[in-house]
Amino acid sequence: MPCRGHRLDTLRSRRLAAGLSVAELARQCNLTDQLIQRLEDGGNCDPQITERLLDVLGPSVAITSSSVANPSSILTAAHKFVTNDTVTILGHTGSTPAIDGDRVATFVDTTHFTIPINVTGGGAGGTARLSPTTLGIARL
Repeated sequence: MPCRGHRLDTLRSRRLAAGLSVAELARQCNLTDQLIQRLEDGGNCDPQITERLLDVLGPSVAITSSSVANPSSILTAAHKFVTNDTVTILGHTGSTPAIDGDRVATFVDTTHFTIPINVTGGGAGGTARLSPTTLGIARL
């Protein structure tokens, strides 16, 4: 029977970028240290485990606004994103062009990140969340 689930090829680098030890990530996700280590060594997991990891490493945050700029600055509640994370934006309204979708973020500070889009009309609302692609997700 073939393996099913997710392989998280960049979990180790994302965990380190977040400043978390294996033990701390396991504790926050309510998982075992051994499972985190196995995943970092190329093991696979069920999608619900991937969701737990995403909830700790880059939980969903409310977006206040997007600026008229290139790149556009996104103002949020406190976030855990780092430069080069892929962030999924959903439900953002009013911006031209629309910015919903997966975007590569550049960290500015804990309430701002930029995305490489030339926004000519700012918007508001919605959420941003770490995308599974940031963990190097491969579906098995």
